[in-house]
Amino acid sequence: MSPLRRLALAALLVATPSLSACAKKENVVNPVEPMWRHHPSWAMNVVFHEPLATDPDLGLKTGTERSVPAIDPQHRRIFVGTSDHAMYALRATDGSAIWRFQTAGAVNSEGLYDDERDVLYFGSDDDGLYSVRASDGSLRFRYRTGAEVQRRPALSRSVKGKRVLVFCNAADSVFALDADTGATLWKRVRQPAQGLEIEGHAGVAVSGDRVYTGFSTGLVAAYDLETGADKWPAVDLAAAASSATEEQQQFFDVDTTPLVKGDHVFVANVTTGVFALDATGGGQQWRRPEATGVSWLSYWSEPAHVDARKGTEVAAHELVLAGSGTSGIWALDPKTGAVKWRKPAPLGAVSYPVTIAGALMVTTSRAGLYLLEPEQGDVLDGIESGNGFGGGAAAYENRAFVLTNGGVLLGIEVVPPTYNGTPKSW
Repeated sequence: MSPLRRLALAALLVATPSLSACAKKENVVNPVEPMWRHHPSWAMNVVFHEPLATDPDLGLKTGTERSVPAIDPQHRRIFVGTSDHAMYALRATDGSAIWRFQTAGAVNSEGLYDDERDVLYFGSDDDGLYSVRASDGSLRFRYRTGAEVQRRPALSRSVKGKRVLVFCNAADSVFALDADTGATLWKRVRQPAQGLEIEGHAGVAVSGDRVYTGFSTGLVAAYDLETGADKWPAVDLAAAASSATEEQQQFFDVDTTPLVKGDHVFVANVTTGVFALDATGGGQQWRRPEATGVSWLSYWSEPAHVDARKGTEVAAHELVLAGSGTSGIWALDPKTGAVKWRKPAPLGAVSYPVTIAGALMVTTSRAGLYLLEPEQGDVLDGIESGNGFGGGAAAYENRAFVLTNGGVLLGIEVVPPTYNGTPKSW
């Protein structure tokens, strides 16, 4: 069997009270006779695993890799950053290199591919936001921000038709640039919280004429895309904490990129839980206080359809998914915040899930890569890379791409199970 080992899937997500308790049950997590040997799924197949080059001047390639690949389906290219101070362009068919762009710091940012201009935008820990030509990796511009840029930028058009690139850095600053020239359109600078944050910094979400983001101080803000003016007073998610919590807890940062769906903005504070805010005025719609330590938010939906096995109609489903290394993975009703299901935290950190073939693909820093059934959170399949994953996967149709902490890019194909020859829903 290859080094990409199949996991003992059911055992790894058994309810456990804490990560330390998980560690004590090592004989359950790594049984002598893996459970998949008797109950295989084999839904995920590794198409290629391509080690990315190490810069000889930097030496070891053993750092945590947080970059999520960006996909260009038209030209079958993928773009992924690495801790060896580089952004790579690779062929989606086999992972072979097209070009490598050198930066002055680790690239933990997910890239943003612009198919209109055939351009890639991405951030680096060297305080820069880069724009390069996707065809050959040549530099268009670099914009210095004064702090690490570790989240995916957003691209939109203002009401005047200008192409606007918006992003945040780790110093609680928000920037809007002319996407073609790199010229500053506006910026908003806040005083960051003192000390360390739990999980980097939040990114930006753009919806209509508004830019939403969160800060290390626990605030969530909405800005005008055209001018950067406040669209509503900043909302303090830390205000929901009790006085006892304030005395015991020093962390109130918002590390999650806001998730905008309809008239709701979903955000999370690491201490006070997950919130749904009114997108227009910022008022609180609901709060899930038990979901603490959340560092990512994601959205899953399934349209109404007919069950191929039963021939019955299945209603449309929507879920807001929240992930935490301490309180686990939460599936919440977007309208009410009610808990649909919850899975306790696996070993190590867990990334945000990506939808693929009707399922959810989730990476963990110590326990491998999982495929989950969305409606109940049950494990369908898994792969262990040997090094874990620091960043999430990216998916297009039934193909996913993910970078291991060993610096190996995996191309994974997901094959849904069938029922009487007809693909069935996960």
